[in-house]
Amino acid sequence: MSIVETQGLCKVYGAGETAVNALRNVNIRVEKGEFVAISGASGSGKSTLLHMLGAVDQPTSGRVIVDGIDVFRRKENELAVFRRRKVGFIFQFYNLIPVLTAEENVTLPLKLDGQPVDREYLHDILNTLGMWERRKHLPNQLSGGQQQRIAVGRALIHKPSIVLADEPTGNLDTQNSREIMSLLKSSVRKYGQTLILITHDPSIAAQADRVIFMEDGAVRGGNQL
Repeated sequence: MSIVETQGLCKVYGAGETAVNALRNVNIRVEKGEFVAISGASGSGKSTLLHMLGAVDQPTSGRVIVDGIDVFRRKENELAVFRRRKVGFIFQFYNLIPVLTAEENVTLPLKLDGQPVDREYLHDILNTLGMWERRKHLPNQLSGGQQQRIAVGRALIHKPSIVLADEPTGNLDTQNSREIMSLLKSSVRKYGQTLILITHDPSIAAQADRVIFMEDGAVRGGNQL
């Protein structure tokens, strides 16, 4: 069953001679529980597409349908709730709050949404990520790999249907990259989530169930409707 679908998705920045077509008639479909990698050179439209899927940026035209919801037909306050509860974001830069402990960084999305913390689920996530013993550490007391594990936990804590990851291993060495990918794949499968990940690394893309290739804002390979 499809959980994410785009129909004729276009994004144009600027106008006239300076207009940039970041996305050109993108039609993709992602099934529930699938791990899909989006690959392509810098400037191919990967990040723009991911931002559209997460309702971070508005398309110029076209539709994004997530779990049966036509996302951009929603009002801004509804989009904010959608982003908080339906989607988990993981970025290349960890974006942890330096004055909060690892545990507090993980649970921050719930507190911002006024939701209670499921302590059993929190323990399960941190234990799966190998961070339970370091949950009281501040970010500057953690390695880069450990900080990214906390970022993964933060993305998973509100039990999103979809996890969107933008080059999550881009700042890590080879060993930490392998560990983060292994943990991310095992975590989303354990919790029945869908993973859509951007990468330009062929070894990372090869781990996905399917790869969508982008070039000049258009899909050049993979599942196009």
